[in-house]
Amino acid sequence: MINFNFCAFIIVLTVGFSSCTTDPLDVDVSSVEIPEFQIKRLDQDLFKLDTSNIKEATIKLQSKYGKFYSTFFSSIINNGDVRDSSYAVRLKAFIFDKDMRETFQTVSTKYPEPEPLKTEFAEVFKHLIYYFPEKKIPSVTTMISGYNTWVVSVDSTIGIGLEMYLGSDNKFYQMLALPRYKTMFMNRENIVPDATREMLITQFPYNMNKSDFLSEIIYVGKIMYLTDAMLPEVQDTIKMKYSKDQMRYCEENEFNIWSYFAAQKILYTTDQAEILKYTSDGPFTTALSKESAPRIGYWVGWQIIRQYMKNNPEISIPELMNEADAQKILTKSKYKPSK
Repeated sequence: MINFNFCAFIIVLTVGFSSCTTDPLDVDVSSVEIPEFQIKRLDQDLFKLDTSNIKEATIKLQSKYGKFYSTFFSSIINNGDVRDSSYAVRLKAFIFDKDMRETFQTVSTKYPEPEPLKTEFAEVFKHLIYYFPEKKIPSVTTMISGYNTWVVSVDSTIGIGLEMYLGSDNKFYQMLALPRYKTMFMNRENIVPDATREMLITQFPYNMNKSDFLSEIIYVGKIMYLTDAMLPEVQDTIKMKYSKDQMRYCEENEFNIWSYFAAQKILYTTDQAEILKYTSDGPFTTALSKESAPRIGYWVGWQIIRQYMKNNPEISIPELMNEADAQKILTKSKYKPSK
């Protein structure tokens, strides 16, 4: 599988020199201007809250975080509405919970300042504006979600649960009995890629003209290719949330996987139960072997889009994202894995 993070050197034996191919996603965004932005720390603001006057403190939180705060309280930490009579009691219970306090201390130690994350997000936003000048960059807010979510999009805000990125072996993950296939990606390096995918899914919602298996994997393939464009230096394993062995399985079995899809005649199925066999998360793809990678349908969709863009260099990224015909993309991609 082609990795767009490096420049491939073609050795010409008769001449005896190497030449560097041009990566279409290797673009210079240094001159791209983006609006000034800050990474807001709801985790810090909440756990340092003056609980002697919850009403006044809440007004300040709502003023700073807007709709996101209400959604955070009601849907992310599942504590009811901020207008409920029990709101203050519930809020204090969350803030002073022993495990949440320890989590807050751990998060504060690991992520004391937002500047490193801000630098990474700035690069992502520059790439977004480079390709889509009309887009608006989202706000970024960090939080402690009560171990409920990694990344969430609310209106124009991307919320990041920092307690979900404390390192694969964090003791709380073990206490919660989170499966290894999840915890292996709960590290610092996964924050920006996870948030980038969430941003792209929000900015580019499903627009395919059908709801079959092919259309779904093509749509996700487009999101993954756009992730390539936003994060040209990030490894494919991180973008896809695969281990090296899982990625190797896909690369070594690409022909067999595609042949299996054809033999099972699933490309055009609209049966959601059947589609989920190849797209749901887990330690492996349930319809295949235990050695397989999870979400293998999405990986195939990603490869189809990469071939489509490689074989049709005149197509721009905005044109790719606007294309709603999965069959057209598949045909023009000339996707045909080799044995």
